[in-house]
Amino acid sequence: MLELQIKDLCVAFNGKEILHNITFDIENGAFIGIVGPSGAGKSTLSQAIMGLVPQFYKGAYGGKVIVDGIEAGKTPVSQLCGHVGLVFQNPFNQLSGAKDNVYEEVAFGMQNLGIPAEEMKERVENALKLLDIWQYRDRNPFDLSGGQMQRVAIASVLVMRPDVMILDEPTSQLDPEGSDEVFRAVETLTNSGITILMIEQKIEKLAAYCDRILLLHGGKQIAFDTPQKVFSMPDLADYGIQEPAFTRICKAEHVTLPDGTYPVTVEEAAGVLKERHAGRAEAKGAAKADKKKNSEVLGEEQFLIKNLDFSYLPDVPVLKALNMRLDKRPTAIIGQNGAGKTTLVKLLKGLLKPVSGNIYFRGEDISGKTVAMLAGNVGYVFQNPDDQIFKYNVMDEIMFGPMNIGMDPKRAEEEAKRALELTGLSGKEKENPYDLELYERKMTAIASVLAMDTDVLILDEPTIAQDWKGRQIIGGIIRSLSERGKLVIAILHDMDFVAENFERVIIMAHGQVLADGTARDVFMQDEALKKARLQKPYMMQLGEVLGYERAYLTVDEILRNQVS
Repeated sequence: MLELQIKDLCVAFNGKEILHNITFDIENGAFIGIVGPSGAGKSTLSQAIMGLVPQFYKGAYGGKVIVDGIEAGKTPVSQLCGHVGLVFQNPFNQLSGAKDNVYEEVAFGMQNLGIPAEEMKERVENALKLLDIWQYRDRNPFDLSGGQMQRVAIASVLVMRPDVMILDEPTSQLDPEGSDEVFRAVETLTNSGITILMIEQKIEKLAAYCDRILLLHGGKQIAFDTPQKVFSMPDLADYGIQEPAFTRICKAEHVTLPDGTYPVTVEEAAGVLKERHAGRAEAKGAAKADKKKNSEVLGEEQFLIKNLDFSYLPDVPVLKALNMRLDKRPTAIIGQNGAGKTTLVKLLKGLLKPVSGNIYFRGEDISGKTVAMLAGNVGYVFQNPDDQIFKYNVMDEIMFGPMNIGMDPKRAEEEAKRALELTGLSGKEKENPYDLELYERKMTAIASVLAMDTDVLILDEPTIAQDWKGRQIIGGIIRSLSERGKLVIAILHDMDFVAENFERVIIMAHGQVLADGTARDVFMQDEALKKARLQKPYMMQLGEVLGYERAYLTVDEILRNQVS
C-alpha cells in the first residue's frame, strides 16, 4: 500500500528553483533516508510533504504530494498534522514553550486533539523511556542540554503516532548511543506500519537502517534506490556526498558484494574483507595503543583546572572536584549528553563561575574574570548559532567581535575577510544571517569568533548541520589554527571527525574525566566508552572484527599501513 506519492514536485522561492520534478512513491512502513549536500532541497521537500509549502512558505509550486490519499498542498496543515509529523532540525523551533516540564510538553499535542487521559499517559511514558529521557520528565525542557532537548522534540511527535513521520537531522545533537536509540526507535515505528523519512548527515547510520536512499543535489532527484546501490555510485563526490566509511575501504580494495555493489555496513565489509585480510601480518592479536603516553607529549600549558566544582541547582553537582591540564594540542571533549562538557567550556570562557576550585590561564587565575575580560584570549562558538548572532548582515556580525575587543577597523576588516574565506562564506557579506540556512549560520558564528584571532577557540558541536564539505572546512580550520600555535577545544559527538582531526581526546561522564590521552589510546578504553555512551570510530570497529593488531582510526590510516 502506498503511503506517500510525490509526482513532478517543483518549488521556487523568489525566482530561484529549490526543487525540480521530484517524483517517487513510498510504501507503508518504509524507512527512507534523504541525503545530499547543504542546500540540496532536503528541508524544502520535508516542508512540502507537511503542507508548509505552499501554505505557509509561499512561492511557486507545482506537482502533487499525496499523503495517505490526501493532497498536502490543498489540505489545511492542521488537518495534515494527524497524518504527518515533522521533527525539526533545531529543537528550539519544535518545543512550544507553553509547558513547564518535559512530561507536559510531550503531552501538549495530544491534549489539543482530545486524546483520552489514560492513553495519553501511556504514550508519553513509552516515548520518554524509549528515548531515555524519562528521568527528565519533571525538568523544564529549556533547562536541558541541546541533545536532551532534541529527544524531547522527537518524543512530542512520536506520541502523535502519525502515518508518515519526517525527521530533519534528529540525531545531530545526540551522543552516539543516543543516536542509535533514535534509529532503533524509528525502526520499531516502521515495523508498526509508520512510514519514516529521515534527513541525516550520518551516512553510516542511514546505510545500516534504511530501506532506500533518496539522493538530492541542486534540487534534483539524482537517485532513489537501496543504500548499496546509491553508495556504490562512482560519482558521489560530484554530488557532495561521501560514502560510508565501510564502502570507502571496500572501493579502495576493489571488493564487492555478490551483486556487484559495495558493502555499506561493518558486517557486510567484514564479510568480503575477511578472506583477503586473513593472512596479513597484523591479524589476530590485541589492538596496540600509541607507544607514547599522554604525559610524554604534553606541550605548553594553557589551562590548569584545580578541584573545580559547579552546579546549577543545590545538591545537584554537574562538575565534581575536576582536575585537568590543557596544552596547545587540538583537544576534543566527548561524552554523553549531560556529561558536563558544555558547562566546562563555559567556565573556561567566563560565562559561568565556579562554585569552588580554580581555573588558571597561562598561570593567571581567571576564576572570577568576566566574559569581557577574557574576550581577547578565549573565543567561544555556541552550540546553537542563534544564541550568538544578532546583527543584520554577515559582515557586521563578523566584524563586531574584533571591533569590540579593540581591533582597529582596518585589521578588523582584514580578519573578517580571512574568516569569511576560511568558512566558505565569501559572497555572503551583505546577507542577513537569519535568512541563511542553519549550516551557514553555524559557519557565520564560527567566522565571527575566528575574526577575533584569539589564542583559544572553543567550538561547541561545530559539525551540527554540516555536510561533507562543511566538515572538511571545519577540519581545515582546526589544522590551520593548530599550526599557528592556537589551542582548539571542541565538544563533539562525531567520533570519526574526532579521530581525523584531534590529537588529544578527553572522555567525560557525570562531571568527571573517565579517560584522557591520544585519540588512539582513548578509543581503546572500552569501559570508559561504555560508561560515556560512546562508540569507536568506524574503522576501529571494522579492525576489531577483522582481528587487526593495531587500532586504526581512519580509512586512510588502514590503507597506508596495510601489510600484505
